[in-house]
Amino acid sequence: MSFDIDLSILILEVMILKIRTPKATKSARIISSVRASMAIEGLKPSLYAQTIGKQYLDGKISSREAVARIKENHASKFGR
Repeated sequence: MSFDIDLSILILEVMILKIRTPKATKSARIISSVRASMAIEGLKPSLYAQTIGKQYLDGKISSREAVARIKENHASKFGR
């Protein structure tokens, strides 16, 4: 599975959880779910990716902006 596919699946999962989860516990539950999904895949989010994810969950940036920033930051590790 490529980095793009993994990232797309995680973004979709976050978007679904963002809609379905009660607002009071939304961020904590989404973060927990994403970490669990990544752990199953053998992945660990970088501190940078976690920071960007939090900005997205707080509504400060769009999902497209979050993906673009994470890809840009990690592009050298996965090829451009």
